[in-house]
Amino acid sequence: PQQSLQEALSLLGSDDWELKEKGLFTIKHLAGSHSEVLLCRLREVCLALTSEVTNLRSKVSYSAIVTLGELFATLKKDMDSEVDEVARVLLQMVSNSPEFVQKAASQTLGIMVENVTPARATTALMDMGVNSRHAPVRKRAAELLLSLMERIGVTKLAGTARAERLAHVAGKLAQDCHKDTR
Repeated sequence: PQQSLQEALSLLGSDDWELKEKGLFTIKHLAGSHSEVLLCRLREVCLALTSEVTNLRSKVSYSAIVTLGELFATLKKDMDSEVDEVARVLLQMVSNSPEFVQKAASQTLGIMVENVTPARATTALMDMGVNSRHAPVRKRAAELLLSLMERIGVTKLAGTARAERLAHVAGKLAQDCHKDTR
């Protein structure tokens, strides 16, 4: 498995999109069967994946996004340290990509929110999603923040330092110029 990971990372460094696809498939497979191998090189793996998310070949971009979703689903809170960077790249893809890539990015953000520590996801969405210039990004950030608040519960939230910031963000989103975001 360790050698497979090394091979997958070298394939991602290739200029050939088909080899990149093979590398992404290997990482996705490792996430499901040997996730412990990914943990020791998680930062490197996530950096390689996020750089492929913005690949101009939409098939590679899509595969990288789906692979990140697989990592969030299997590694759960172990992915906390990668939330900020991954959320930034995925939110970027929600606004300016082909529709199937936008949909995959949106789904992977949902998987992220379900599996990482709520505080990490909330902070990332407030920092990067709410202030975006792009309406679809603000809309998706608002949806995800709402689902997080429902999951955590208002009573639990009320006693936290984030409560005031969340209230401010909610007010800002409620006044957004796009009705879908409101």
